[in-house]
Amino acid sequence: MVNVSSMAGHLNRYPDSIRKQFLDAKSHDDITSLMQSFKKAAANGTTREEGWPMAAYAVSKAGVIGMTRTIAMEAQQKGSTVLLNSCCPGYVQTDMTRGGGVKTPDQGAQTPVMLALHDIGGKSGLFFQHEKVIEW
Repeated sequence: MVNVSSMAGHLNRYPDSIRKQFLDAKSHDDITSLMQSFKKAAANGTTREEGWPMAAYAVSKAGVIGMTRTIAMEAQQKGSTVLLNSCCPGYVQTDMTRGGGVKTPDQGAQTPVMLALHDIGGKSGLFFQHEKVIEW
């Protein structure tokens, strides 16, 4: 399985306290709790004070990466051999980028297609960009 995310979800945008919570998450419930924390901070107008990025898009992409990671861990613990990874297709020329991307849609599809169809050596729960594992 491949979940398409974005480098906008990279954890270098977060203070150590939130980054650690994402990296220490062991279950999808842990990630759900983090997303609920952001939702509460946004509703209260305290996102900046609590260390969250201002853009909900970025937080949602971190949530996709974190959820992918924890679901992959949970599946492996249950003996599943299904591989589950997330990826960033890059800055693609789409309606979302108003055609301003640097990659064609075909180029943007390379990493997701690689993850879905190629032998990736049993890697699961990871984040990829440019057909390589990226440190989240």
